[in-house]
Amino acid sequence: GGDGNLGAMNQAILEINPKHPIVQDLERMVRTDKESKETKNFAMLMYDVASMTSGYEVSDAGDFAQRVMTLMTTKGKQDGGDATPPAVQESKEEDEGEAITPEIVA
Repeated sequence: GGDGNLGAMNQAILEINPKHPIVQDLERMVRTDKESKETKNFAMLMYDVASMTSGYEVSDAGDFAQRVMTLMTTKGKQDGGDATPPAVQESKEEDEGEAITPEIVA
């Protein structure tokens, strides 16, 4: 006879290392303003990355990409760069085949 708890055996477990710098950053963010969009995005990004590295799929790839871009933009501003324009934009137009050469700016 089943007692309905068999599903619990298949649930994934997220183990968190409280000494990891990323977890400590999240804890600081939660203490400062746990309701901020930045804190929620940071927590979801950590969860998504943990899921992906464990072989699970991210439920919404678009949301995941937006969180990554937001984090990268925030990091760019903290490092003194002007990261205001989006680094990636969707284009509805056809690619005209022009190659773009990356440029490293020191």
